[in-house]
This record gives sequence, structure tokens and C-alpha cells, in this order.
Amino acid sequence: MAEAPAVSVVIPTYRSGPGLDRAIASLDAQTMPQDGIEVLLLDDGSPDDTADRIERIASGRANYRAFALEASGWPSRPRNIGVREARGRYVLFMDHDDELYPDALRAAVTLGDRSGDGSGDGSGADVVNGKEVRTQVARWGLTHYTHDTGDARDEPLRGLLPMTPHKLYRREFLLANDIRFPEAPRHLWEDIFFQVELIEHEPVVALLSSTPFYHWRHTGENSSTTAEGERDYRGTPDYWPYLEKLLGRITEVRDPGLRVPLLAHTAHVRLVPEIGHRPTGRAASEIARDRAEIERLVAAYVPPDVDELLPARSRVALTLFRAGEAEAAADFLRDGIGRRPEYTVTAVEDTGDGAVRVTGTVAWTRVLGQPFARRTADGRVVRDLPEPLAGLLAERGLTPSADVGDAFVDVAIRHAPTRVNWLLPSTSRVELVEQEDGTLEPAGRFTATFDPRTAAMGNPLPPGAHLVLGMCELDGRTGIKRAFSDLPAGTQVGPVGLDYSAHDGLLLRVPAAEPPARKGLLKRLRRN
Repeated sequence: MAEAPAVSVVIPTYRSGPGLDRAIASLDAQTMPQDGIEVLLLDDGSPDDTADRIERIASGRANYRAFALEASGWPSRPRNIGVREARGRYVLFMDHDDELYPDALRAAVTLGDRSGDGSGDGSGADVVNGKEVRTQVARWGLTHYTHDTGDARDEPLRGLLPMTPHKLYRREFLLANDIRFPEAPRHLWEDIFFQVELIEHEPVVALLSSTPFYHWRHTGENSSTTAEGERDYRGTPDYWPYLEKLLGRITEVRDPGLRVPLLAHTAHVRLVPEIGHRPTGRAASEIARDRAEIERLVAAYVPPDVDELLPARSRVALTLFRAGEAEAAADFLRDGIGRRPEYTVTAVEDTGDGAVRVTGTVAWTRVLGQPFARRTADGRVVRDLPEPLAGLLAERGLTPSADVGDAFVDVAIRHAPTRVNWLLPSTSRVELVEQEDGTLEPAGRFTATFDPRTAAMGNPLPPGAHLVLGMCELDGRTGIKRAFSDLPAGTQVGPVGLDYSAHDGLLLRVPAAEPPARKGLLKRLRRN
């Protein structure tokens, strides 16, 4: 009897376009031997030739199986069937238009097997959360994937953030605890419901950050769902019913150490932003309806003990909203929304030991008629907020500080061909600078130093162009943008070359490393 594969990749398909070829190509390119990988392609009743297409794909590969299912309308049922039919120790749920990085499965299985009790017999981690990248969201996962660990229980939500299903799950753990995706013709956030059920059983989660794992592609191919529409579901008729269903499910989690952080995360990501959402052209009746829904959900599912786990901006907005000041809460959430960071690299220097130092400045665009801070008559520096918001905040002792001592800038580089980000060791300082009109605006400087041979968490950076990104936090807002520069393109600074694009900003070009074996061969040739 053939040995069971290490990992089963479960891919629901529906009217799959060219993205499926890309997903298959990324599986073919894995460094893990193909006999350690099983791929299950499950077509959810596509009305086109997708079922025949996956059958052709599977017929040419011994480790593939194709399933033609009756239409269910959502990826949940194909995923559940995939878990049932899988033979691997681990299961990976992959969308039909995404791709894996070449060393993803080998690195994830190795870490998973060595985690937990460390026996290496497959009884290690229950989940391996590998470094995930999104095509058009540079900040996605950047602050979550900062280190490797075999047990992430001390990380936020036990290391399961971001809460997408693109992780390695130990199949026996899913089966033993009957963890399934909720099935319905349309079921919003089915992956979040799955993760809530998973976290209830306190899985051992390994965090893999040093090896790029999953590329969540942004395409027009309707990734992850057989229904048309945007994945955030905002403005759809079932947004509020499903948000209530999700909050209700979370309140069933018995352990408060899990329940309260889950409620805080959901409120911060999906509920609080709706308080400040003011779409143009929206009818007053619709705005009133949404506010009534928010008020009802906050009262029923977001008790005050959740507030202490919320970021300050969300916490203040909820306090105002509970006090009946919905307009003020919306104003507070939108305060400074036009204050965006602009990063400028002023110097790129060779440190002399193979590393590169990047120095630059950050300034925030001014908001017309609303300075960041001002001096009072008695010389105090205070935030400049409009009325009646300023007065309402002062009454409740909630006025945000004008102190920018906690503001910071991190520096990252993003490999343009693969979109993989790496945070760099950096230092920064942000201060308030007096303007000509006497008001005060934030501005800062940053420095990052990196060695291309080790900057990818101890590994070499891949060759090619790397965008320089600044990521700052100021006044409860995080902003990541590409850095621009007036430095001359074509300059070589130590191991990297400088390039420039009007769209991408400053690019650092890393040369391909010469293979060690070739170096030895060249030395021998020179001797001869």
C-alpha cells in the first residue's frame, strides 16, 4: 500500500479561468516531491467545461483527483468533501486562482511535524500559519509574520491571524473535533466561522514567516466564491444578518480568554468601521437603518469589557456611539482620514560590510482647515479638533493627545515580481513641526539597514527589483506607501542598484547570487 501523502491540497473550482493554470503550475513547481502531495480538484457544478477541464488536469498527474459535484453555490461544501476524501496528514485549502510559493509545502510540513511534541511523526502542530501575501495589499500580514515558532499560543488569537483559510491544518484534528465550513448556497465569512470553531479547540499553531507560503491573488476570476460580488460584502442585504450570526457564534465560545479577543477583533474589523462609513449618495433612511443595526449589535454582542482590547480609535468611537453621539463617533473615526504619509528616501549608502543603509523622511499631507495640533494661549500643545466633537470628547476625558512620541515608521521592501514583503530593522523619530501659520504638523525621519544576503529573515533576498515601503503609525492610523526619491537612477550602491519608476517609486535592484559551485569552478579554471 502506498504511503499516505504529507499534505492534501483541496481546491474548490467554479467556472475557473486562467488562474487555475497558475495554481496548478505553482503546485508542479513545489520543492516537496510530488509523491508527498495530493491535490483534490472539486468542481461545484460549473455550468461550463470546468468539470472536464479538471478531469484532464488530473488524468495527467498521478497525485491528482478530480470530483464533479452538484452545485452548492459556495466553496464550503467542496472544502468539507475535500477533508473527508483527503489522505494527507495535513490539508491546505487553496483558492482556484491563487498560487503557492515554491518552497511552501516542504517548509510548512517540516515546521508542522517538528512542532507540538517535536516527535516528527506527524503529531505536531494542528495548524501551520504560513506567510501569506496579497497582490494589492502591501501591508497584509506584514506585522503578523515576523518570526517562526512552533507554538504561537501567546500571539493574538493563538497565531491564527490573518483569519483566512489558506493554512495547513492537521486532518485528524479537523475530523476528531468535527470542524467544518458552514454550508449554504450563500454564507458570508464562512472562513471566519471555520476559524472560530477551530480556535475553540485550542489548536497548537505553528507560525512560518521565514519562507513565503501563499499568494492570495487579486484577479477578476471571482476567487473563493461561486457568487458574484466583493469579498467584504459591505452594502449587501445580508451583511447585517450575517454579522449578527457571526457575533452570536462568537458569544458561544465558553473560554473568555478566547471569546473576548474574538469579539474585539470582529467589532474592530467589521462593526466599528460602519459607524464612520458615509457613502456618497446614500439615502438618509438607509443611513438611519444602518445606525439602528449597529446600535442593536453593539448592545447585544459588544459588552464594555471588550473595549479594553480595542485600538484607541475604535474604543473612543464606541464610547461616543453608546452615549448616543453617532454623528460625533463618525466624525471622530473620519478625523484625519485625509492626512496621508509621504515617504522620501534621501540617501542610500554602502556600509562597507555588504549591507545597505536607507535614510529618509516622512511628512503627512495637511488637511485643509484642520491642522494636526495648535498651541493654546497658555502655551500648551493640543490636538486641533472641530466642534462639537472637541467639546464632546473633552466632557468625557477622551480628547486624543497631541503627543507624537509613540508614532513610528517601519521600513519594508517588497519584491516586485513575487509581491513578498520583508520588514527591515529600522529606527525612526516623529516630531511636531511648527508651520508658517503657527500650527503644528507631524514630520519624521527613518533609517533602515539591511544585508541582501540575510534580509529575508536570515535568507538571501531574491534577485530583481524591490520596492521600498514606509509603514507608519500616527494617531491610531497606520499608513503604508511606496517611497519616492530624487536619487539618480542607475547608481550602484554596494550590492544594490538604484532604479526609479513614476508609479512604483524607488526600486532597489538586487543581483542574482552566484552559485557556490560555480565560484569554485571559476577558481579552478583561473588556477589552470
